[in-house]
Amino acid sequence: MEYLHLSADLTVDKVLDRWPETIPAFFRYRMACVGCPMAPFETLVEVADIYGLDVDCFLSELERIIQLKRRREF
Repeated sequence: MEYLHLSADLTVDKVLDRWPETIPAFFRYRMACVGCPMAPFETLVEVADIYGLDVDCFLSELERIIQLKRRREF
């Protein structure tokens, strides 16, 4: 699998595919991104704007989730 770095310009489907452990964060903010037909086209920055979230805070939360899973894998 291609290694991706989390960034605001990634599409939602790439994030959910690469880091499925982030799915609960989307649900926590009541985002309909999981299973949405627009997920392959909308970036994290776009969905943060749509849902009125601060993109930097949302990215930080996603990164914390990803790092926590990495630590548990070791």
